[in-house]
Amino acid sequence: MILGSDFKALGVARRLGRRGIACTVLDAVPRSAWFSRYTRQRIRWPGSLGDEALLTFLLSSEPASSLQGAVLFPMQDEAVELISRHHTELARLYRLTTPPWEVARWALDKRLTYRMAQELDVPTPRTWYPADEQALADLDLQFPVIVKPAISVHLQYTLRLKALEARSHAELLSAYRQARTVLEADEILLQELIPGGGQLQYSLGAFCENGQLLYALTARRRRQYPIDYGLGSSFVEAVKVPALYPLAEKLLHFMGANGMVEVEFKLDPRDDRYKLLDINLRPWGWHTLCVACGLDLPYLQYCQAIGQAGDHPGPIRYGVRWLRLLTDLPAGLQEIRAGLSSPLAYLRSLVGPTTFSVFSLTDPLPAVGDLLVALLRVSRFQTTHSAPCPPSTLPQEAAPPAR
Repeated sequence: MILGSDFKALGVARRLGRRGIACTVLDAVPRSAWFSRYTRQRIRWPGSLGDEALLTFLLSSEPASSLQGAVLFPMQDEAVELISRHHTELARLYRLTTPPWEVARWALDKRLTYRMAQELDVPTPRTWYPADEQALADLDLQFPVIVKPAISVHLQYTLRLKALEARSHAELLSAYRQARTVLEADEILLQELIPGGGQLQYSLGAFCENGQLLYALTARRRRQYPIDYGLGSSFVEAVKVPALYPLAEKLLHFMGANGMVEVEFKLDPRDDRYKLLDINLRPWGWHTLCVACGLDLPYLQYCQAIGQAGDHPGPIRYGVRWLRLLTDLPAGLQEIRAGLSSPLAYLRSLVGPTTFSVFSLTDPLPAVGDLLVALLRVSRFQTTHSAPCPPSTLPQEAAPPAR
């Protein structure tokens, strides 16, 4: 049972479906996996995948009777948090790929992520934790810095941003106040901005058991969209980066991680060190690149959940690329307009063995559905931001921010 239907979910459904494993997809908005030939059952969910109502539904008699014993694959962080916090109740009915909260919290809460890294001597960007707005003036900062949430989805789903950049104290104050409209003060972090773009962003995709790294490959997350603080990678290359292994192994062993894990780093050109950015305990955007390189992570995850040994992966094949064309084209245009690339350089980057996030000749409908959903979102966005407010509904005074 896959909680979510985006291209990450599609990758899981295809890998398991091709092995004859029936997949159920649950989501509020039908996206690419919803249209896949490998999706056997579809459940429309009216709310967020992090709502307590979803927990009530999963524990109710209807899904429990028909899907009891199913392997749960959450695709979003809010679903990971919901399952991890209610691990004991859900484990009575389902086979879980999500660790309990005492493990998951080290990845989901960046305050704990960076504390763990500090204890293990894993480099991170300089980070500050201001108690309130007045504390900003007392910090020894070198601009630019970014304002980011301790829990990513709390900013991403409200402002559609992962971070807010500040290049002066005035901009910092403005960004902090904007973040406070949706975050509590203790959830706000300030972090130095490591120079360089996507060409300096790297990840290790791993499969673990009780904190031991069993299989892994490394990749460069070359482009993301938007290009400054991307909501997701759009072009990723499988490249060998041996330096990431000992850093990731420290973190995963400390956490006691199980199953699929992505550990994200950025190479700091100022001191030539890889610095920890994030940890994902669920299928991440480019996880199907691992499959194309010989590492079938979704199937390994499924086998671990049902207590069976998965296929032993063969040698990892590097040099393969992963492309999400729907977002990589605008990312490429942004880089060209910013003078970071050229049309010829962009086209050259696409030459070579490539696996696509959605497009497949043997499963074509998800690409159509993915495009239609994207066009619908653009249409709704333009309608929302271009339609004038009727005079009677224009606000006379700014309302207090919702908490």
